[in-house]
Amino acid sequence: MKGGKGKNLPDEDHVIRYVPWSRLLKDEDQNVLGFLPQAFQLRPEEEYLSVNWIEYHDGDRATQIRLSVWAIRDSFDKPLGQKSAFAIGNVAKIKTTSRTYGSRVRVVHEPILPKNPGHSAIRQLPRDDLNLLDALAADAFTDRVSNSDIPSKLTEPPRG
Repeated sequence: MKGGKGKNLPDEDHVIRYVPWSRLLKDEDQNVLGFLPQAFQLRPEEEYLSVNWIEYHDGDRATQIRLSVWAIRDSFDKPLGQKSAFAIGNVAKIKTTSRTYGSRVRVVHEPILPKNPGHSAIRQLPRDDLNLLDALAADAFTDRVSNSDIPSKLTEPPRG
């Protein structure tokens, strides 16, 4: 097993976070441009920002992302919206962006077994620093995958 509960993720690795349609940055024609700062804001009951460690999974990058998305989907009680997306960010960039705004976040492996062994957490993230959240949205989580672009487990073609 890679990592271990509470272990810091390597700086060169990446995390992925589910972002609902309502928290995606869109233009006037509803084309997705990126993420709103609120996509990274902690809810009142949350102690950390929930993410998944992409490199936890074996395989090429597309496989790692697909397996991460499947684990995220499995951790929700209902299907995720087809218009939703997933934000991908580099661990080092998340930490340096946060430090720029006076916050020393930790990105740690916190598996939720058995459904989500790659689950991780961004800890010590300030709850209401909109400048930091905006910087995370613009500078740290720079890649995006649409939920509709990832097949369901049922439609995945067999291997071999």
